[in-house]
Order: sequence, then structure tokens, then C-alpha cells
Amino acid sequence: MSRTDSRGLASQGKRAGLWSKTLSGMVVPLVLFGCAAGPMALKPANAQQQPTFPEDLADNRAQLMYELMIAELAGRRGYLDVATDGYLRAAKRTDDPRVAERATKLAVWGREWDKAKEAADRWLEIEPDSGEARELLAQVLMRSDQTEGEALDQFASLVDNAEDREVVLNDIYILLSRESDRPAVLATLKGLQSRFPDEPQAHVNVARYLLQQNDRDAALIAVQQALEADPQHGEALLMRAQILSSQGKPAEGLSDIKTALDNDEGNLSLRIGYARLLADVGRYSEASEQLEYLFENADGNADVLLSIGLLALDSKRTDAAKRYLEALKDTGDHRDQAHYYLARISDQQQDFEQAISYYEKVGEGDLYLSAQLRSAELYAASDQVDLGIERVRSLSSLLPDPAMQPILITAESRMLQDAGRNEDAFGVLSEGLQKYPLNGELLYARALAADRISDTDTLISDLNKLIEAEPDNANALNALGYFLADDNQRLDEAEQYLERAMNLKPDDPAIMDSLGWLRFRQGNSEAAIRLLERAYELLPDGEIAAHLGEVLWVSGDKSAARSIWDKALSLSPDHEKLINTMERLTQ
Repeated sequence: MSRTDSRGLASQGKRAGLWSKTLSGMVVPLVLFGCAAGPMALKPANAQQQPTFPEDLADNRAQLMYELMIAELAGRRGYLDVATDGYLRAAKRTDDPRVAERATKLAVWGREWDKAKEAADRWLEIEPDSGEARELLAQVLMRSDQTEGEALDQFASLVDNAEDREVVLNDIYILLSRESDRPAVLATLKGLQSRFPDEPQAHVNVARYLLQQNDRDAALIAVQQALEADPQHGEALLMRAQILSSQGKPAEGLSDIKTALDNDEGNLSLRIGYARLLADVGRYSEASEQLEYLFENADGNADVLLSIGLLALDSKRTDAAKRYLEALKDTGDHRDQAHYYLARISDQQQDFEQAISYYEKVGEGDLYLSAQLRSAELYAASDQVDLGIERVRSLSSLLPDPAMQPILITAESRMLQDAGRNEDAFGVLSEGLQKYPLNGELLYARALAADRISDTDTLISDLNKLIEAEPDNANALNALGYFLADDNQRLDEAEQYLERAMNLKPDDPAIMDSLGWLRFRQGNSEAAIRLLERAYELLPDGEIAAHLGEVLWVSGDKSAARSIWDKALSLSPDHEKLINTMERLTQ
């Protein structure tokens, strides 16, 4: 078997894409038909691969070509079942594996599992060493009424014939993790674990799946089995440390990783994981030592530099992150990521000119929209509002996807609000809702904009529309409940909204603040203080401080109120709500 076939799942990315699209049921198989002007020609792939026909050659070839032509025409016209049957019949008449392959994929697209199995069996009969055929057959068996053991046999055959078993086992896990039948997936993974007890990846796969189900104890057993097969297995060591840390025993797992690194200093991927775990448990000094070691030994490895740059950012080690990302930029790889995160650093340091320069160097890709939007916002924040808006509108023409337009419209309205142009912001959102009526993002944004211009009717109407369309929208429930509570009207209705929001997001400090303020309006100061103190502990925000201080003040604890206000003022000296509350109550 060739290396390509033996590593099929890893080395042939198109297959995983094919299967994932097949599962979604969203892809019409035009790709199978639109690439040729006529029926598929039975030209051999090479001089040795000649299609063969039983009995009378001419008659069978004519019949075969006829069936292929009918199948192609049926496929072009969307008659998938007719096309599948045609290719399946043709596959029985020729030894050309391409016909069986096409029959298999058509049956998979049509979710005709019995026919897919029949076609894949024929494909393997013609081409026994085809890794792709075996992959598809195994997945078809997972979805059909066949026993789990038959699918397991096919997956096991892939592993048996692989030159790199770890890679194939890992790719099998990726495929199986998309399946909805969890018991069948776990049974298959455990079956592979039993068949390949000396392959640590087989045990790791079971552990990974068990962790997805939050079964840490069983996952830890599987990880231990992986380490018995290979005490230096990096993923198993990291997984064990992670599980032990979640159980309150981080030192034990980290110690084992350190020992492994002492024996294998050059294992950079393990060291990156070790640094991340150290940071997760608050051992920042040790994490920093590991990051510096990685930086000094990266030797221009862009993947390592990107990993440690992001890890340093997460650990609030901004200066180190900047050094790592600058070095990454100089390698010429991952340039968009390097520019984007360097922009983020300059942004946080309020070096807006440098941030804009970096953001604008981010090319098309996953980070492009975020970078260009933030660049436009920074122009607006630098007293160039019209330029910022112009750039957002240019993005609108460059990105015609309707799903992106509400994001751009709300960004423009946000710039206008920040510039104090509240009426203009409201108008932009209203125009957006004419194009995209009942869009949740636009309704929510216009409700907030309406509050700024004291348009109570629109505020309430938009939030009610949003809640009607999205009953579990916690932000909308919170906004409407808070407005009613703050306005001291319809408090029973406000309570319903806010309690629903709290059930949806029990740890959200903004919702705690709203509910605490409602309790104050209802005359329950004790409950209000409990909620507001908890909210302020989670988020020391000026508005929460204003509410908590007012409840404490009215309750008679003026010293505590002043203490809260003074602390909040030191963090947000220009907070309008906080200042107004203090002046209203103390003068």
C-alpha cells in the first residue's frame, strides 16, 4: 500500500471535507457532473489500468457507456437516486475503480447507506488497497443498520496498513467525533483501543472522547493506559496534568511533564503545553521561564513563535508577547496573525497610530474583518469620525454577504454614538432595519440608541420584537427589565424579564446589577445589596458601583457607600453615572 493510501485520512484533506459536507446534506453533487461535458470517459489512469468487461466485450462496453450516459444525465438534472442506481449497475460491469468510487459517493450524498455499502464493497473488490474506499465504507457502516463491529473492522484495517498509525488513529478520532451516536462512537474507539493496546493514541482517543462527556475518572484511566504504552507521550502527559489539575492536584501532573522534558529538552510542543498549564494554575514565573526557553530555542519556527506569543498575551505578559510576535513577523509566516496581535497590543497601549498601521496590514482571511473594523473605529476615536465611517462603508461594498451587513451597520452607529451624534446613530440603525427587518443585532442596537435620545416607545417596541423572535435572548431580557426597573414602572413585569435573564446567565454581573437595582426599587434593600455586591465583585464597573453605593447610602451605611464610590472613581474618574449619583445624594 502506498503512503498516501495508508495515511488517507490525514493526507487527503478533500475526503474529510467531502464527508462533512455529505453529513450536512447541504451540498448538491454538481461537482460530480459539472466537471465534464459528457459522460465519464473510461480512459485508463495509466497504461497498465485497462478497464475489463466480462463476456462479449463490444456488447458490454456499449451497455456500460449507455448506463453511464443515463446516470450522468440524471445527475445533471438532479435525479440523484437514478444516477446512483446507474453508476452502481455500471460498477458491476467494469473493473475501473473510478466508476465504483463515483457510485459510492453518490450513494453517500443521497444517504442511501445500503447502496453506499454495496458500491464501496465493489470499490474495494477492484482496488483492495484503497484507503479512501475503506474510510468511506467504515463511515457508511456507522450510519447503516450494520453492526458496530463491521465498521470497527474497516477502521482497524486502516490502522493495520498504516505506515504512521498514530496519524491515522488521530484522524479516525476526528471523523468519529462528528458522529451523533455517542454510544456507537465510544464503542468503536474502545474497540480500537482493545485491538491496538500498544498504540498510545488509541488510548488517548478514548480519553479525549470521555472528557467531552465530562467523565474525568474514566478518561484518567485511559490516559494512564496510554502512558503505560509510552511514558513520554506528550498529549497523554498534558491530558493527565489537565485532569489532575481539575481535580485539585495540579502538582502531580506537572511534575511528570517536567521529568519528561528533562529527558527530552527538545520536545517543543510538550513544553508549550507545559507553559500553558503553568499559567492556568497561576504559576506565572515558571510559565515565563518556559516561554523564554521556547523563544531562545525556536530557531525561527513560526508555529512556536505564534503559540508563545498568544500564550504570553493570555498571561498579560505584553512586553514578552510583543518580542515574540515581532520575531514571528520577521519569519514571513503567519504574517496576518503577527500583525493583528501586534495591533492589539498597540491598541491596548493607546498607541492608536501604530495600531492602525498594523491592523491595515492584515490580509484577507479570518482576521480581516475584525482588523479593518477596529482600524475604522480607531480613526473615529482619533477625531476622524467621517473617515472611520467611510472605511466601514467601503467594507460594506467589499463584503456583500448579507450576514455581514448588520455587523457593519452597528459598527457605524457605535462610532457615531461615541462622537455624541446620537440622532445620526439612530438614523443609521433605522435605515438598516428597513433593509434587514427583525434582525436581532440591529433591533438591540437601535433599542440602546433610542435610550440615548429618550425615545422610550422605540426602545420598548424593539426589545419586545426581539424577545418575541428570540425568547432566550438574555441581553434583550436584561435591557428591557432594567429599563422598566430604572424607570420605576411595571416592576412585576421587569421582574419576569430579569429572572428569565438570570436563569439563562446566572453568573452575568450586568444581569445581577439589573436584578439588584430592581430589588431596591421593590423596597428589598437587603437582597439588593447581596446582588449588587456580587456583581461588583465580578465586574468593578462604575455603574454597578453607583447602584451599590446608592443602596448602601439610602440604607444608612454612608461610610460604606463613600468607600465604594471612591474606589470606583479611582478606576473611572470620568464616569458620568457615578459622578451624577454622588452629587445627587451628597449635596
